[in-house]
Amino acid sequence: MTWLIDLFTKPSVGQQVVAIALTAAVGLMVGKIKVKGISLGGAGALFVGILLGHLGLRVEANVLHFIQEFGLILFVYTIGMQVGPGFMDSIRRHGLVLNILSTSIVLLGVVVTLCLYFFTDMHNNVPVLIGMLCGAVTNTPSLGAANSAFAAAGVDTSLTGIGYAVAYPFGVIGIILVMILVRIIFRQDPVKASESYAAEIAAHSKEIESCSLVVENQNLYGVLLKDIPDLISSGVVMTRLMRGENIFTPNGSTVIEKGDKVHIVGMPEAVAAMEKIIGKRLEKPITLETSNTDKKIVVKTILVTNKKILGRTIGSLALAERYGVNISRVVRSGFKFTGRLDLRIKFADKLRVVGTAEGIEAAAKELGNSLTALDHPEVMPAFLGIFLGVIVGSIPIALPGMPTPLKLGLAGGPLIVAIVLSRKRKIGPLNFFMANSANLMLREFGLTLFLSCVGLNAGIKFFDVLLNGDGLYYMGLAALITFLPLAIVATVGHLVFKVNYLSLCGVLAGATTDPPALAFANGQANSEAVNIGYASVYPLTMLLRILSGQVLAILLLQAI
Repeated sequence: MTWLIDLFTKPSVGQQVVAIALTAAVGLMVGKIKVKGISLGGAGALFVGILLGHLGLRVEANVLHFIQEFGLILFVYTIGMQVGPGFMDSIRRHGLVLNILSTSIVLLGVVVTLCLYFFTDMHNNVPVLIGMLCGAVTNTPSLGAANSAFAAAGVDTSLTGIGYAVAYPFGVIGIILVMILVRIIFRQDPVKASESYAAEIAAHSKEIESCSLVVENQNLYGVLLKDIPDLISSGVVMTRLMRGENIFTPNGSTVIEKGDKVHIVGMPEAVAAMEKIIGKRLEKPITLETSNTDKKIVVKTILVTNKKILGRTIGSLALAERYGVNISRVVRSGFKFTGRLDLRIKFADKLRVVGTAEGIEAAAKELGNSLTALDHPEVMPAFLGIFLGVIVGSIPIALPGMPTPLKLGLAGGPLIVAIVLSRKRKIGPLNFFMANSANLMLREFGLTLFLSCVGLNAGIKFFDVLLNGDGLYYMGLAALITFLPLAIVATVGHLVFKVNYLSLCGVLAGATTDPPALAFANGQANSEAVNIGYASVYPLTMLLRILSGQVLAILLLQAI
């Protein structure tokens, strides 16, 4: 058994892997334990790490720091890849309100910190106070920024670490506590909140509609389909044409004749406009009619997985002319579009096509339609995205009066780059699509690594600082910095702005840039509301956290 004891005690690569793996595994098991329906989720790794760190489980400092930061990068990058496609849509609908709430949390945290400075004895220990502010909102980049300001002034930065260590645990617990209190006091049901969010999205999203029209406009007789006024520019797609008792799929060169009946698909306003141009709407759509032709018209969904056609427009594919197949709808990351000719194809698009079975089969071969292609994620673009994210996060942003430039850091940079790349989806030969299964795996893996390392590092001094000296006193003051701003803004967000509960949880987690709180919020219900809320406020919040930590450190040092 000596070898087993050595594996856990003697420094080696194996020992450090075992330490992190053990912390992660036990933490995830603890996180699954539910008390009255509430569990810690991924945050269990943090608290198990604190305990094991206190008991003597060690990882070499540089290795621990690298794994912690790399885990954080994986986590925020995959969050960005997931929420990116719907990010701008969320900003347009909720961005202003959500960012007002998150900015209020940051500013109220600064106000509470200033109150502690003026009305307690913390004016004698500014570095610890600033460390408490950073730890109370679980923001490591702000701690680094504040330490830079203190170092430039010749102040011992280890004191900020003490303040950060005692404040961090309640920083995590406090955020989760506010979420629970809002849930209990205002009687919020996460499942109903998820359904409400989905209904809200549906209400604000104009659904594509279809109808059949009879050609009554005599000016259209003998006109090519592509020359019908506003047909192409409106995005309306003509999927079927009935002439006599025959139904077929038309293309741009089809000549309109008297008595033709057409079936169109488009947004409500565009369909209504076409109704005025073409003719009245039929009560019975021609899709329900039986054709005398031997080749029946069928409808099928095709998955785009052929990389050679990515970035091409639907019009350039000429599926109608070549295969007699029309694309009526396109579903992309949960969003629906009409198959307009100028729409560019992206990887994993789901195309709703209309045509003969033979034509659809030929089109499917060209488009890919391979589910197995989604099971083989593109690894190289992911590493390139992380590379670009780290570069963006490292760009110094100089502000007047600041001793050191501000940076987005290893969390903000990858998040912003991932949002941009996930919306762009394809750059040259590189495809930045990430399948949901791969995204979820990397996200949970990164988060667990990050929390395990934070816990192991904090556990070394946590109980000593907590139980000796002013540790409990510092923790109590830091709890005010955590709790008061979150409680006030959460109440205002719910009662005044009527923000969805899950979106509000995302704002609370994003305003404190806190992955454990995000993990807890995500565990309450299966909804993108939390992640969208988190990502909507995260970039601005990160900048404000970094800025506020540095500015407050400088101002309070000058006041001493």
